[in-house]
Amino acid sequence: MRPKLLLVPAAITCAIAVTCALVPARADVIRLENGATYRGKIVKETSRSVTIKTKVGPVTVRRDQISKIVRTAELERELERKLEAGKGDPDKLYAAGKWAKKQGLGKSARKAFELAIKADAYHEKSRQALGHRKHQGRWYSDDEYNSEVLGLVLYEGKWVSKADRERLKAGLVKNADGNWVLPPGKEDEEKPVVRRPKPSASSAPKPSQPKPAQPKPRAKVAKPRAAEDKSWYLDNTAVCGFGEAPVIESRHYKIRTNVKSEYAKRYGVMMDRYYRRFLKVFREFLPKGRIPKSEIWIYSSRNEFRAAERVGPTTGGFYNTGTKRVTAFHGPFGNTGTTREVLAHEGTHQFQDICLGGRFSYAPTWILEGLAVLFESAYYDGDDVVIGLVPRDRLSSLKRGIAAGNLIPLSQLIRTPQPQFTAYHYAHAWGLIYMVLYYGDSPKIRKRCQKWFSDLFALAKNGTRVTADVVEERCGGREKFLELEQQWKDWIRDLPYDFDPRSR
Repeated sequence: MRPKLLLVPAAITCAIAVTCALVPARADVIRLENGATYRGKIVKETSRSVTIKTKVGPVTVRRDQISKIVRTAELERELERKLEAGKGDPDKLYAAGKWAKKQGLGKSARKAFELAIKADAYHEKSRQALGHRKHQGRWYSDDEYNSEVLGLVLYEGKWVSKADRERLKAGLVKNADGNWVLPPGKEDEEKPVVRRPKPSASSAPKPSQPKPAQPKPRAKVAKPRAAEDKSWYLDNTAVCGFGEAPVIESRHYKIRTNVKSEYAKRYGVMMDRYYRRFLKVFREFLPKGRIPKSEIWIYSSRNEFRAAERVGPTTGGFYNTGTKRVTAFHGPFGNTGTTREVLAHEGTHQFQDICLGGRFSYAPTWILEGLAVLFESAYYDGDDVVIGLVPRDRLSSLKRGIAAGNLIPLSQLIRTPQPQFTAYHYAHAWGLIYMVLYYGDSPKIRKRCQKWFSDLFALAKNGTRVTADVVEERCGGREKFLELEQQWKDWIRDLPYDFDPRSR
């Protein structure tokens, strides 16, 4: 039977359209002028009408009632073109996903977002589009977050603690007070046993004084540590002029600053946490005896810092080898950075100078800056400093350089003086240091790489200027250094953005 042209009241049209919306999202779509939508498969078209097979049957709509026809096959082909054009580019893949989502291609949009994070595991917009959560510098899907961060287990379709899973298996339920009890009507039946740790002899109840059975307390699931709080960097209140700024002393630092006292204390705690990491990384080069407290100045704002220190707008802080002092300002820095990253970077130089015994200029610039970027890229949650995480922007620039064939030759990098160091040089220095520290799956290989680096640092500490020729000589000669460069390129090219040396 030939379907009739549809011309029905808006209310009925909307009712049919709602029912039609139950079909899969990858269907063709007809949108009407009155706002209604039909989903299904277009089976016939004429100059006057379009027939679409919906879940409730075929519907024929007059063309003058139609505002738009969306054909899924055409959209899918267009999406494939976008995905191919954006291959390996997370921003383009994310844009393709957004486009697909807008067209109603939910599953295809998710595929695009997943391709984006495959190209760049730290692509924040794609992670957010997938509903992922960030914890301690790492991104997790919901399932991964529940399992790996919260320590939950999946039981009958719900995420619960391991203790609660055992209670549920035992037939217990939660009452209105949140306590685990037997369901109503089963109190007098044989109660399921929930095993508990055997009490020690000193704490066990005496047989003559039995204690009434109590519901087992709810298990406490350890809460993940909070992500870094950056809101306080936006408060540039100066409690006084910097000339009258007080000095607060932490365990390892003397910090002069005119920010609020609570912020000054936070800086003290923060830098002491970094100091602990410095001690571990540079333990072979520590000076003998007690190390005096290091000095830091922190101005309350960028403007105050620039006016007082006469530096340019791109300077976030610096370490002065003459005064042995780190100077910075309180506030955001760059696109995503803050005073913390600046203090971590310049504080690394300050500690390097301590270990080198004042021979800071004897060490190669690429070593000094590469290590500083390593600490600058650390994760800090207010309690602990985790080094070894990959700085996405640095690695991304190196991968682009490999693809374009315009990396800085390492023989040139090790001969570049500090005043000529650009952001690209910093990325290369970090990449070389990162490989030295974490190259290879074998601990023996890593130890050999690290010894090459530590020997160079020891030479500087003992009074030898570590020139580029010395670096190549310690590597086995210029030819061996060229071999190292190729290994470095291959390693950087294959290095994933979410590489975590702690997992090995």
